[in-house]
Amino acid sequence: MSLPTVNTQRRTADAVLAPAAPAQIGPNSVIQTLAALKELEGTATRDRVARLAGLPATEPTGMIPEAAFSSLLSSLRRELDEDTVREVLVQSGEKTGDYVAANRIPAPLRSLFGWLPARMSIPLLLVAFRRHAWTFAGNSSFELGGTYPGSILLDNAPTCRLAGAVNPTGGYYAAAFQRLLSLASPGVLVTETECRSCGAPHCRFDIHLTDHSSNNSSKKELSSHRPRG
Repeated sequence: MSLPTVNTQRRTADAVLAPAAPAQIGPNSVIQTLAALKELEGTATRDRVARLAGLPATEPTGMIPEAAFSSLLSSLRRELDEDTVREVLVQSGEKTGDYVAANRIPAPLRSLFGWLPARMSIPLLLVAFRRHAWTFAGNSSFELGGTYPGSILLDNAPTCRLAGAVNPTGGYYAAAFQRLLSLASPGVLVTETECRSCGAPHCRFDIHLTDHSSNNSSKKELSSHRPRG
């Protein structure tokens, strides 16, 4: 799926010369990362990392500059070992996915995703991801690829701008995508199979369905036979 093209001939001189607006990202990238850091490493470490990153004392309430998340990532990597950083970011991604599911997706729609067959609900969720990708991916481009259940491609994701990394660094996104896609299929798995930090041209997150989650009809049948009381 290709990105829309821009007709540069129709731009005005002012538009061409105007500086690009700073990239924005959703506040949960910072809020949930700090929350995960506190849970895993304690308040003192959370406060030290936040201070080194130059973050304000109060939580943001709206979109924030992507640079704030990038600064937090840099501070995490200076202060903590690679395995701990990975664990913090995975937990942060899970928290972000849970927050978005609970606060940005209406309850009736969450219920609908749970009852629709996965083959219908997963593509619907992926379209929603694509429309609102800038809220969690910042300046990274977002594309969908492959056949059902498909893959998510991110180019220049904030957590994946290291050079020469040995291990993938997109665990934040894999965890967030997996939590959100679990609305459609509880057994869904999302794995990062290519990472820009490791030299790939983009980060690729493959979506997998376990046998018991590939069709929600079995889930409906089981739920209808649960004992009451």
